[in-house]
Parts: sequence; structure tokens; C-alpha cells
Amino acid sequence: MWYSPSLQQLLYLETVLEEGSVVRAANRLHTTHSTISRGLKALTVGLGINLFDRTPHGLRLSDVGRIYGTQIRMSLDQAKLAFDLAHYETRLHQRPFHVGHSPYIHGAILPVLEQLTLPGSETPSIVLRSATTTRLVRRVRSGELHAAFGVLPIVDKALWIERVAYEPFCVCIPERHRLAAHSRLAARELLRETLVWIPRCAHPSLYDRVANYLRTLKFDPRHFLEAYSITQALDFAADGAGVALIPQSASRFQRRGVIFKPLMDDLIRVETALFVRRDQMRATVKDFIEIALSAVTALKLNSLEKR
Repeated sequence: MWYSPSLQQLLYLETVLEEGSVVRAANRLHTTHSTISRGLKALTVGLGINLFDRTPHGLRLSDVGRIYGTQIRMSLDQAKLAFDLAHYETRLHQRPFHVGHSPYIHGAILPVLEQLTLPGSETPSIVLRSATTTRLVRRVRSGELHAAFGVLPIVDKALWIERVAYEPFCVCIPERHRLAAHSRLAARELLRETLVWIPRCAHPSLYDRVANYLRTLKFDPRHFLEAYSITQALDFAADGAGVALIPQSASRFQRRGVIFKPLMDDLIRVETALFVRRDQMRATVKDFIEIALSAVTALKLNSLEKR
């Protein structure tokens, strides 16, 4: 007879599989390791399958357990997607229409978004919310946001993604910096500097892409200084703590004591994208996509500025 495990048992198994130990799984789930151990023991007995091997260091997933756990994770992903979809459907027709944006999107786009209204609305019907791209993806999937403008790369099969703009980076340096007389800078010229940059948790894919490029130039990642916003990065540069790597359009920010220099390295750039849930292309969402893309296209941002 087929055994039907509880969702809690499957969540325990998934977390142990991801964390590699019962203790770390318990810490992540804010419970005790004995609670997880009891749940996993009941799962093992119910299935009649040896999911774990005992070692001097505690329980370890067996080869059979890893196979079972991998399949269960796919099932749990579907369950989570169903939960998100139900929330999204509940919020979809609620007004106002919520749109997220990352602080790192092209600077010319935000003023356009602030002026947009949906068809048939006499009052402003779009509310903007700012967050990192990673958080925006989660909020669009859950229905907290109807759409969002973030920074590529974004890898999520549940999302429809359209690149709308791209731009080079620039470097913010103190006015009296040794490189202040240069009209443009190459990344190699910054090897001796502490580089102020976003924390990896804000956008792992973008961080890794830029960091990997800088490593090819012999940058030492230990000299990266994390800034959680563009304005904080400018403050660090003004105080002489480092040089800030920011999108070129962010040079619109005014900060006494700093100057902005275009970065000549074309292999790294900031790409802005609009994304929505692929399975929720309803009338309201389609209307927003149409007016948003039309307004952004008119800005002609899909080419790198001449150096």
C-alpha cells in the first residue's frame, strides 16, 4: 500500500538535503534536531525505505534517500508554485497595480514609471515599490507585485522577461583622486583601489558576473566594499573609503566631493528588464506591459552611450 507522507516530513527531508545535516536544518527551520529526527524516522518507517545511513557524525542521506529527496524537492517546488499562484490570482484584480523597481535600473526609466496610468483609470493606479532584483522576483512570483523592472541576469522559467535598456558602468571617485584628470577609466586602472560594490545577496547572478570579470583582471575580491544603495556607495567614495562602481545613469545623483568617470570596459554592463508571471498574462497585465514598453522604447535606451 502506498504511504502518504505529511508535508511537514517532506519539508524536513528537503531542508536536510539542502543543508547537509539535521542540526543545520533545525537551525534553519527554527526547531530542534530531535523534532526533525523523529519526523524523518516516521517517514523512513512509513516508506519502508532506508533513507539515511548512520555515521559517527550523525545521520547522512543514503544513495536511495538522495534519489527520493531529489524527486520530492521537485514536487515541493510545484506545491510552492501552486501556493504562489493562488495568492497571485487573489491579488491580480486588486487596485492599485503594484510595480517594483530595482535602484540599479536605468535612471531614465523611473521618472517614466511615475507618470504611467492604466487605461480607464481617472486617478493614479500604479504604485511603485523599490527592492533588490532578487526580492522583486520573489514578490512577482507571489503576487505581491504585478510586474517589476529589475537588473539582468534573471533566471526563472515562471517569468516572462523582456530586456528594455542597457548601459555601461561608471566609476565615482573623490575629486582629488590620483585618476581625477582622466576623462575615462579602464577597470585595470583601479587594481590598487578598494572597489565599492553591491553585496552579493542583493543580486548573486549580477555580482558573480561582474566579480568574475574583475578576477580576470587580477582584482582581489577581498578589496570589495559592500554598499547597500547607490547613495551609500557615493558616500563611501566621498569619504575616501574606495571608488564606487555604479550604473552610468546613476551619475545623475549629486554628491559634493566626488566626480564620475565613464568605464571603458564593454564586457560588463547593467541591463534593465521588465518581468511578469508568464502564466498570468491577463488583460490588466498586458495593458501595463504595452504602455510601459511603449514609454520606455520612446527613450531609446537600447544602445550604449557613445564614449
